[in-house]
Amino acid sequence: MIRLFGYFFGVGTALALLVAAGVAIYISHLSKDLPDYEVLAKYEPPVTTRIHASDGALMAEYARERRLYLPIQAVPDRVKAAFLSAEDKNFYNHPGIDMTGLGRAVMV
Repeated sequence: MIRLFGYFFGVGTALALLVAAGVAIYISHLSKDLPDYEVLAKYEPPVTTRIHASDGALMAEYARERRLYLPIQAVPDRVKAAFLSAEDKNFYNHPGIDMTGLGRAVMV
């Protein structure tokens, strides 16, 4: 009985090591195509170019995408709460990963 347990323990350990090595190789393969994180830290999205007259009146706006920069402090608390309620109702109750939600996703 002890010998059988030792055999299964050895096989299980070998399989766990093989799976861990496979996951490491897979992550290494995927990470080759990722951009440098320093480029992402300096990312500045394109914004609208505005042309104003000498009196300050807006004459024209030029852009491929109509983006307006808005600091997070300017977003009303109700809008923040609306996004959180729609996206993750337990946002303030988990450390970054909702294990219950992840479990539901795995079950599906």
